[in-house]
Amino acid sequence: MAATDRLAAFSAAALALPGMVAAQGLDLSPEAPAIDSGYSNYQESNGRMSVQAFQNDASLRLGEDVNFRVNSTLDFIGGGSNPMNLSQIGGASPTFYWGRNNNYGRKYGELELSQATQGPQRGRQGGIHDQRLAIDGALSVALDDLTLGVAGGNSTEWDYISNFFNLDARWDINRKATTLAAGFGYASDTVWADGGNQGRIHQQYTDGTVIGGDKNTYQGLLGLTQVLDKNSLLQVNLTVANSSGFLSDPYKSAWVNDVPAVRSPSRRSASARAAPDMSTHSGASGGSPEPSPSPVPAPDQPAEVPATPVNTFCRQNVPFSFQINLCADTRPGSRIQSAVLLRYVRNIPELDAAALHLDYRFYSDDWNVDSHTFEAGWLQPLPYETLLTFRLRYYTQRSAYFYQTVYDHPTADGLYSSDYRLASFGAVGGGLQVNKTFFGMLQIGGGVDLYQRTQGMGFMGGTGSHVDNFSFALYSVNLNLKF
Repeated sequence: MAATDRLAAFSAAALALPGMVAAQGLDLSPEAPAIDSGYSNYQESNGRMSVQAFQNDASLRLGEDVNFRVNSTLDFIGGGSNPMNLSQIGGASPTFYWGRNNNYGRKYGELELSQATQGPQRGRQGGIHDQRLAIDGALSVALDDLTLGVAGGNSTEWDYISNFFNLDARWDINRKATTLAAGFGYASDTVWADGGNQGRIHQQYTDGTVIGGDKNTYQGLLGLTQVLDKNSLLQVNLTVANSSGFLSDPYKSAWVNDVPAVRSPSRRSASARAAPDMSTHSGASGGSPEPSPSPVPAPDQPAEVPATPVNTFCRQNVPFSFQINLCADTRPGSRIQSAVLLRYVRNIPELDAAALHLDYRFYSDDWNVDSHTFEAGWLQPLPYETLLTFRLRYYTQRSAYFYQTVYDHPTADGLYSSDYRLASFGAVGGGLQVNKTFFGMLQIGGGVDLYQRTQGMGFMGGTGSHVDNFSFALYSVNLNLKF
């Protein structure tokens, strides 16, 4: 797992959407046996998310044409993001009550950060202290010009479990000047709110009912790589994914004005307290990331209170000392995503075999989220088997159709999200990586990547908020040993 792969993984979390399809090429096992280890430290400004990741990858040749690879990743996650957007609420900063530690006196602008990952190690105020363990394996078989691969794995957190597998194929034709690629993948995920201090707001208006559900994702990939001449090649990939199920963030809420009074959750039927099915809903005024569904009847409200189209999980006057109306993050129950990657690689013999990499990626989904990514890399070999890599990247995204920072009134379709990952924003940054090879088989490297994410930096339009402007950095070291 190269440092650039780790950067892509962390960048997806910071720049892109949860569950956003990756538009990269197929990663069939390397031909030579190798051990690849790395450590990454991802940090966001203002005490937001932080991640430390330890990754190990081993590949082994089983016979002349069969390769096996196993990979493990252990992440330690801390920090968080705002559980709701309070940046546009006027008036003096009020105080509030938070959790069960009786912590009075903090202003709402100082709300403890939270995110959809929790566990028994969470902090006093509910900040994240989670860990994730992911293990996957892959087997590839070379049949003359055709290479077939199968892979599968599991990723487990305190509140998120994912099982996945994929099939892929690569066919070299035209005297290996043209490569055709195809892949299919499936993932079955389960997410839930883990409760505890951080989940108290949600438990207040769901009567302790766990918010969460299952998500299924099917993904397909078609790719073409063409050698243009002895020093350049062009790659084109198309990726399409279809997700259904619980696509919401169980820890996030949206501020909604004029929420009608609702009966106590304890008086609702058990089915009315389940996650609402948004699969047939359309339009709204806001946005949001991950999965959501499961059909639900309307709450059994008394006859004198007419049924309203508001979110089942809306509640007035949660335990704050000021009027506050919260609705649980609720998104459609399905999502179709597509991405196109164009990549050009040019080797420059005149500059000691330096190489120029140019990438353009377009992403779109049926939540009205579109994005463009422009990336350039320069790989410069230096004396003593040293490789220097420079990277520049620009990203711009349009907000989801149902995203809003604050909702003026309940939406007709019951969709709510103020998750910054669904907002309109832009990001720009770059990085530097240095790798040194010893004895022709051992490579040691390190790098740093710095980015700035800002609401007004994009050009796609939509809704955003300055409260979620932040910078982030990724520091990494890696070791690769080939036999």
